[in-house]
Amino acid sequence: MRQSVIKRGSPLLSNVCTRVLNIKEARPIIEDMMDTLMSIAQLYEFKRGHGIAAPQIGHLKRLNIVQYDGATRVLINPEIIEHSAEKRPIREGCLSFFDVRGNVPRYTSVTISALDENGRQFTLRANDDFAMLLQHELDHLDGILYVDRLPNGDKDLYPVEHMPAIP
Repeated sequence: MRQSVIKRGSPLLSNVCTRVLNIKEARPIIEDMMDTLMSIAQLYEFKRGHGIAAPQIGHLKRLNIVQYDGATRVLINPEIIEHSAEKRPIREGCLSFFDVRGNVPRYTSVTISALDENGRQFTLRANDDFAMLLQHELDHLDGILYVDRLPNGDKDLYPVEHMPAIP
């Protein structure tokens, strides 16, 4: 069932999530996340991928769903196991505060380890936009919003229509 997205300022978004120990018990949360993400994707055109984390719909579990390049992936207990040395700024937004953007320094490539919706372990290597998306969504599971990674915090946020180009 489609859920409301928790907005910035809610303490739910600043908590560290607990690991999923029982996949079967996580399935209703995953279904709600999927329904919510699909509903939002019908309203907006996400050119560089999009995702949602369980705390964004009120569940403090280590669950993400990401959609990128036509593929949808459920990530259970995901963790970054490797990343590039190089970082570069990339324009980011968030469903929890959708009207602003910021240029966030992110690793240009990451490798994650996670379980899929059937409990099977997998690794996923991602570069550029997909790597940024994964870092953004995994940050949610540790109570980190992208604004927390901006050098000057809120001062580096811009209304969508006034966002400067990345230098």
